[in-house]
Amino acid sequence: MTKKDRKELGKYIRWIADAVELRDWTIELEHDPPKSEDSFAAIFPVYGRKVAHLYVCEDIREHDLPMTRHCIVHELVHLHLAALQNQAERDLENVLSGGEEHMFFQSFKRNLEYSVDGLSSALAKHLPLIEWPK
Repeated sequence: MTKKDRKELGKYIRWIADAVELRDWTIELEHDPPKSEDSFAAIFPVYGRKVAHLYVCEDIREHDLPMTRHCIVHELVHLHLAALQNQAERDLENVLSGGEEHMFFQSFKRNLEYSVDGLSSALAKHLPLIEWPK
């Protein structure tokens, strides 16, 4: 990704974040790609703060524009549910056994992803596509 592309992507992410009512969040666009090779993007909120690190694949510009928009919206919607996810991750670790906790959290993450993706689909179609620099 070129420096111009990264700058435009950063502005686009901030605009989308504001549009989906995340004005009080700081979103840091990282230079590294997501850790999982099959991930288009990944977001990691900082515990106890309204700060998140967003990772996007290096070839993001080569992807379909509506898919890029959906992906960015999807990752940002995760921030609205970050406290809920944190509660599920941390508050049960001393109550459930290791196996129970693992089973619960795998199920929780699966259902969270379906919810985030559905909300993202509903929101993304009302938001603009990124306009990459020439």
